[in-house]
Amino acid sequence: MRHNLIAYLCCLLRDLYLEHSDPRVAHLPLLSNLWTVMAIIAVYLAFVLHYGPKWMEHRQPFELKFVMQVYNVVQVVANSSLFIYGLINTYLSPEFSFTCQPVDHNNASPQMMKALYASYGYYMLKYLDMLDTVFIVLRKKNSQISFLHVYHHAGMVFGVSIFMNFLGGSHCTMLGVINLLVHSVMYAYYFASSQGAAKNILWWKQRITQMQLIQFGYLTCHFLMVIVHNPCQFPIFIAFTGFTQNIFMFAMFFDFYYKTYIRKSRQLKQPSTITTTATATKDTTKSELKLS
Repeated sequence: MRHNLIAYLCCLLRDLYLEHSDPRVAHLPLLSNLWTVMAIIAVYLAFVLHYGPKWMEHRQPFELKFVMQVYNVVQVVANSSLFIYGLINTYLSPEFSFTCQPVDHNNASPQMMKALYASYGYYMLKYLDMLDTVFIVLRKKNSQISFLHVYHHAGMVFGVSIFMNFLGGSHCTMLGVINLLVHSVMYAYYFASSQGAAKNILWWKQRITQMQLIQFGYLTCHFLMVIVHNPCQFPIFIAFTGFTQNIFMFAMFFDFYYKTYIRKSRQLKQPSTITTTATATKDTTKSELKLS
């Protein structure tokens, strides 16, 4: 019985991809095959949650300062370039709608194809983002691996793969555009911090978290727009999923923001709690922003 159910679900998934996936991008690597994507996510989770920490248990932490500096520069250049290129070919174009952008697999105009290739570049960056957690494991900073951190990285790879296969160039595009901007600023902070400028730019950390809250707040409204008024016939189920997911992410980030900045600010006003707060803050300094 179980074997028949699994076989049925596999066939259903195969037919879904064959009949409804976007033919404009089907030829690109890591698309049109959910099993490969799920296998990569499974390997990522297995490494960061079990095998990686176990392998590092009796080893000295790796010194990855230069590697991470290069990584941060690559992220800044890639995210900022894709943000500008993607914005020009989507929301700065008169053909693209802020309020209701339909799913149209037949639209292969030059402008739309540029938008799709920019979206694919964004999709590839979600795999690159996974290295954040790998670096944490190799440096034995396991206290920085929170549920929110792992859930966000794994969930983004899965979610953007679905977007690329079925919803490319649609109303969901706004998520990628905003996310690219936030990541450009975030990785610029990481690089500046690694150069010894942390004391001078410490205020960036709180501002970036505020940017993330604005991001999720706006995206909640963005998906709510097509739930309330849907002239382009955007799939309501997808809009509702985007709406609830961004409420969930906003709530988790706001909880983090409150505990990290509001509650600790109040504690710092009490002299007896300064030492304890400073120690706790040190462990979360580099983990708190790896999540947009």
